[in-house]
Amino acid sequence: MRPISFSVRFSKFVPSLYQNSRYIVTQKRVAVAVIKKLSFRCILSLVALNLSSCAWQLPRTVTISSGSDGSGYQRISQQISLSAQSMGDLTVEDAENSQGSLQNLERLLNKEVDFAIVQLDVVSEAMKEGKVKTVVILTQEYLHLVTRKDSGIKTFADLKGKRVAVGAPGSGIYFTANRIFGATDLDIVEINSNNNNIAKLGKGEIDAFVYVGPLGTNERVRKTLKQTNNLQFIPVESHLTNYLTIQYPESYRSAIIPQGTYKPFPELPQQDLPTISTPGALITRPDVNSSKVSLLTWAIISNIRQFSAFYPEFASEKGKVLVNKGLTHVHPAAQSVFTQGDPRNAWLRYIQENKPLQAASIMLLVTSTIGFSLRWWRQRRYKTLLINNRQAISELRGLLETEPQKASEEIERLRQQYRLMLIDGTVPTEAYEQIERMTQIFADECRTGLEKQQQNSIKLVLESFRKWQESCVKNPQDILENLYQDQQKYLEMLLAKQITMPTYLQLTQLTLSWGTLCISASQNLSLRQLEQVPPQITTTSSK
Repeated sequence: MRPISFSVRFSKFVPSLYQNSRYIVTQKRVAVAVIKKLSFRCILSLVALNLSSCAWQLPRTVTISSGSDGSGYQRISQQISLSAQSMGDLTVEDAENSQGSLQNLERLLNKEVDFAIVQLDVVSEAMKEGKVKTVVILTQEYLHLVTRKDSGIKTFADLKGKRVAVGAPGSGIYFTANRIFGATDLDIVEINSNNNNIAKLGKGEIDAFVYVGPLGTNERVRKTLKQTNNLQFIPVESHLTNYLTIQYPESYRSAIIPQGTYKPFPELPQQDLPTISTPGALITRPDVNSSKVSLLTWAIISNIRQFSAFYPEFASEKGKVLVNKGLTHVHPAAQSVFTQGDPRNAWLRYIQENKPLQAASIMLLVTSTIGFSLRWWRQRRYKTLLINNRQAISELRGLLETEPQKASEEIERLRQQYRLMLIDGTVPTEAYEQIERMTQIFADECRTGLEKQQQNSIKLVLESFRKWQESCVKNPQDILENLYQDQQKYLEMLLAKQITMPTYLQLTQLTLSWGTLCISASQNLSLRQLEQVPPQITTTSSK
């Protein structure tokens, strides 16, 4: 049985060299991609270690407390959630079912949520005490004093002794109403109600009610006001506005509810109505993860036009300015976003600042990491090439004893593959030089083996000729048959590349020469045999 072709066996060990050199090119591309990815991760890791002010990990979920179903706060929370989706995996979960600002503040301080939507007047004391920090302004919440047209109530002072619904305890409306009526020392009959106040007003159960909210944000309130014709708004006099804005500058601003805001005809309000407003803002605790604050802040700012339904001025070019206009006690992470933009690019901005020593150390660490990764990859490829080459040579040694010519051809083919790989740049120069030394040593062994095989073949033939010479005289005909068989054997040895063509021609010439001698000897033997036969005398009888 003939042995398995070396090409098949060799391909098991070095397919990248013998079958398809593109395999190594692919490996190189994959390795470069891995190194790039590793280097990028190293950059982020190094920045995180060296820039503590910029170091953060992407949070997956933040929690927020907003308001009841259908309320303006809940709609704002839904828009925040949509905006957060632009930040990738950032998800906003709403605690829901809140009575309003006071309950939202309570949830925040109890660490039930990360953020809360509140009226700033509700949290002014908590801000001064450092318990909460502001993030962004989301809306302006206007004070509405609503009564019937036929109630006889025309001014704020006319509310004295009247039944006024001031909201439910725990709501921002309740807080604002108590602060305003407390500032005026105006005695009213306080009704704790936050629902169906317009219906109660129509039935005469109350004389007026207080509502604090963005213009048109609460669809339920807006729809009810539009369907009712016997309503009017009470203006807030300038002296009350001045008092509140001076005493609580972080909480209140002078404001106007434009004519026809809630109903175009008949107009509601009937004319531009002076009142006060308090910002509706997103707040958080100082201990909340800075990355959560910065990412959510940027999510809102980068989508600020989507919040124009709650604050119409956000649709203008000044929208990004209004989110923090007049805002105090701002969380540092939010303030950083206001001044520097997208927090995900903080490490790039850091390098661009006037901090050459830190930037140089970062670049040194990054380049060192990349260099180490490249050296590691080259050493790994270098070792792999050497191992594959040793395995190939080990496999070829099995052919060296029996088929040195074939082993020589295979090692030369392998060397050619390495030369092409060196030209293509897929083999490092230092690796090629060592592989070339290894293959050259084996190639020399192949030549030595080939020469030894040829010498052995010639010695064998000469020995055969010597034996033939001794027996040629005795039995030349048998020698001729042996010479013919040997000539066929030489041809097989040539085809099997065990001998070279010049050696085959020399052996063939010797065989022909011995054949000629054997024929001559055979003829001489025949003549001698004839001479030794005694002559036969034939006699004839006479008749």
